[in-house]
Amino acid sequence: MRQLIEHQSFYSIRESLERSAASFTRTRKPILILSPPTLKGALSIAPLEASLIDENIPYRRRFSTEKPQSSRFIKIVDAPEIDNGGIVDYSETTISPLTVEGLKGRKGDSRKGTLSTVAQAHALAQIISPSSQRLRRMRPWVLSGNWIDGALDTTYDPVYTSLRDFLSEEGSINVVPLTEVPNPEKGNYYWIEEGELARISKIWNSFDMNQKEMAMDSLAEPAIVRKTPTTARLEELIWHCIIGVDWQTDLASQIFKLSDLWGESDHRKSASDIVDLLISKGNC
Repeated sequence: MRQLIEHQSFYSIRESLERSAASFTRTRKPILILSPPTLKGALSIAPLEASLIDENIPYRRRFSTEKPQSSRFIKIVDAPEIDNGGIVDYSETTISPLTVEGLKGRKGDSRKGTLSTVAQAHALAQIISPSSQRLRRMRPWVLSGNWIDGALDTTYDPVYTSLRDFLSEEGSINVVPLTEVPNPEKGNYYWIEEGELARISKIWNSFDMNQKEMAMDSLAEPAIVRKTPTTARLEELIWHCIIGVDWQTDLASQIFKLSDLWGESDHRKSASDIVDLLISKGNC
């Protein structure tokens, strides 16, 4: 895997990430990992725990919004950026959403977006444990925070797009059309008639490009009429599905499934279950 901090989205916090990682690996004193009991909180904690496990660094997990009492902690703030955003204080590290440059336009203009706590947590975790096999399995989830956020409901997300391309180029993910996803979650594609998707998927490889575009337009049309999902998110759902190595379903489907189940039990238990699942399997 390439180092996430090499990506331009992390330029403004690269030094802070490296110093934070050094403060946690220099000694083996226990670290408190603290997050609100939310889906993004769980997805942020998971890579951090994976790296600490692989480096044999003791830690405690807590899902709470209370102020940490420990002098060594990583706190996830699942809210708009605070202070300057990003990671601060090194051994007392706070990770919050951060506005960064995602892409540059053709004329060199800056395209900014939000760098999620999930992506930042993955970057810090990789510095702590560069060879972690658990992090390698979890790699596609770098994108999950930006997918959950609302940028794709208004326009395209330059940070999401550039990170998606980064992961694709390094071989951590495949970006495929919906027709090439083995088992998409039906509820995440509620506007598509199940039999129609199965029919198109079966003959997809026989189509030329024009036929593929027409087929995808037919799958997208009911959503366009409904005006939901939004155009930007619909394009990602139809044409740019994220598949990890040996995955049978796409990232968006897994996030949908987790979100759908979130309210069925205690949120702290749900968050803990998700962290355990990702650490052990790398997917849901």
